[in-house]
Amino acid sequence: MIGGVRVSGRLSLSDTIRAEARWATEKGEAVARPRWQGGSLFQRGKRNPVWVARYRVDYLAEDGSRQRCQKSIVLGLSRELGKRDAQRLLSERLAAINQGKSKPEVRVSFEKFVVERWEPGIYPMLRFLTVRNYRYIVRTHLLPFFGPMCLPEITPVDVQMFLAQKAKQLAPRSVLSLRNRLLKIFGTAVKWGYLESNPAQGAQIPALVDTRDRRTLTPDQVRRLLGVLEEPYRTMILLAVLSGLRRGEIFGLRWKAVDFEGCSILVSESNFEGHAVPVKTRASRRKVFVASLVLEALAALRPDRYQPDDFLFASETGTALHPTNVQRRVLNPACQRAGVPRVSWHNFRYTYSTWVDPTGESIKALQAQLGHTDSKLTLSVYTQPMPEAQRGIARKIAGVLFPIVPNFGESGKTSGSLIQ
Repeated sequence: MIGGVRVSGRLSLSDTIRAEARWATEKGEAVARPRWQGGSLFQRGKRNPVWVARYRVDYLAEDGSRQRCQKSIVLGLSRELGKRDAQRLLSERLAAINQGKSKPEVRVSFEKFVVERWEPGIYPMLRFLTVRNYRYIVRTHLLPFFGPMCLPEITPVDVQMFLAQKAKQLAPRSVLSLRNRLLKIFGTAVKWGYLESNPAQGAQIPALVDTRDRRTLTPDQVRRLLGVLEEPYRTMILLAVLSGLRRGEIFGLRWKAVDFEGCSILVSESNFEGHAVPVKTRASRRKVFVASLVLEALAALRPDRYQPDDFLFASETGTALHPTNVQRRVLNPACQRAGVPRVSWHNFRYTYSTWVDPTGESIKALQAQLGHTDSKLTLSVYTQPMPEAQRGIARKIAGVLFPIVPNFGESGKTSGSLIQ
């Protein structure tokens, strides 16, 4: 009996809810739209069929009104998921909706969320270089693919297909960078209530293959390079080789940072394309100790009249020199004249850390000099084995095994027994 009307037959729970809603509507009472639903389940695809679940969800339109739409999600491959298991997964997803515990989705496009909400809220917290890199990645790669897609409708499959497509065009580290940006954007969307879960979580990327140049210079190559350079570039390269400073840190140095009595340089800011920016990390703000040779070269370079805030290496107008311009106009031609391989600013940093030849006692000191947060990075990336050290190891092991060098004859036999 519903509203005084006898209903014949046996009704399901959903039929009962609908009958009560119709009866209430006829009486002019406003009721909430029924929440309970069973959804639908079907297979899609021929070669690799998948289970697809379809159900209704509430969402908030951009004008703030509450509306309802149909949503389809892929539960998994049919060969890996039986129908009963697929139905169970669907029921788990519908449980919160049927119990009235789920929040309505905010239907906003990926582009609108990123450009109008994420970027204004996140970019002011980041460094200048980081913002520039993020902006390039978002507009070059992410928006063309995800831009028009509704944020709640982006699935892990969409993310994986995007990364698989980019893996055919970009290096593995570039694909890793794209995955990390998606993780950050979707993670923020989860925190702000736009998504229930992060669709980029668990996405697979190609195996990383380190192809970056780890070239280091020998002492003879450095001496030849310094011999063909003029000031202030000779002192600039000398400082780079004997301090391990980053490129931006070198071009951002001011005279007030140099402590001639304490034989040290205080690294507190960096320079990127003419912009004064904070140093890379908290560990990057540090005091770097240098040899007296470097300080003598800096003292000879220092002008008679200078201000503490003046740059060590400045243009005629007093602005900081541009690292790329110095590389192209000065360093590359100098390498060619000196007969040494063409190197970048980071190669001088590798050269410094490799010459140190750190032991267990000095690794922490080298980590502090380089401004690394983790000593593992110092050992695994910035220290390369010196050939002479490797030759010494080979000689040492041979000496342990064979204190008396055996004489191998032409027949392949030794003049004496190797086993005593």
